[in-house]
Amino acid sequence: MRWLFAAALALSAGVPVRAATVASCAGAEHWVRVGVNNFKPMALIRSQGVTSDGKGWIFSWQGGISRTNDHFQTLLYNTFAPKLFGHPEISADGTNHIGPTHIGDGDEYGGLFYAPEEDGNQSLGPISIDDPEYQHPTVALYNAKTLRFTGVSYELPTSINGDGVPWVGINHDTREVYDTEWGNPHNRINVFDLQMRFKRFIDLQPDPSLGAGFRLNRIQGAEVIGGALYAARDDADKTIYKVDLATGAVTKAFAISPPFPSELEGLAVRATPDGALLHVLLVVHQVLPIIGEQPVGVQFLHYALRCS
Repeated sequence: MRWLFAAALALSAGVPVRAATVASCAGAEHWVRVGVNNFKPMALIRSQGVTSDGKGWIFSWQGGISRTNDHFQTLLYNTFAPKLFGHPEISADGTNHIGPTHIGDGDEYGGLFYAPEEDGNQSLGPISIDDPEYQHPTVALYNAKTLRFTGVSYELPTSINGDGVPWVGINHDTREVYDTEWGNPHNRINVFDLQMRFKRFIDLQPDPSLGAGFRLNRIQGAEVIGGALYAARDDADKTIYKVDLATGAVTKAFAISPPFPSELEGLAVRATPDGALLHVLLVVHQVLPIIGEQPVGVQFLHYALRCS
């Protein structure tokens, strides 16, 4: 519980608490929902990913990024890194590459926002953009405060990111960047340095309770708390998993289990005055017909960690 007390002191002093500086529970963890914000008019532009540098929030959606203050008032916008559209390729057989079509769940480090921009296939009637898809998975760097593109981007090897780059998470202690491809066929975490040079794999070791053949795929976002990576998996129960970065052990942290159709998206780690540490985006009612009275929109769910 010591780090929880330290976080409270820092918050009272107005000092942002970085996720990588806190330790996880020595014993069992229990995550308790302590709040929720419903985004309705602004749901679209907050529907993919979220992170924070300790002052406000940075959200992503398929076509862009935005920055808000702590009251979720939008301050700035930007879109894809323009240099990634510099060399379109169109072949006589119809195959082509135009540029990125999706910005996933990014993370912040040292005043920079690392945005995963992938070139998934998009169909516009008879025209199919980026066919074949996922040929140039890229991480583009933006100024985290102004959201201006820095001019720097890193293309990842398709040999380990052949199924896109839906998210990146940064370990501030080790100065490493993590990601997985969407299907994660090899059940591992890719580890890069801050210039997105590949370093190693973390082979995952799922807990037996997760079932035979479990793969940590369909990850929409992940961030680091202490020595663990917390990952949002868009499965039936909309589950957050914990990965021990030293051993690769995978355990279930908690499930949201919403009573309506939804899609689990990205997450952020930030200590906030309400006691929350983990903040999760949930797009609700992805499937029609709408169930109950909950409107189509995005929920921003806030969870506090209780140790036992």
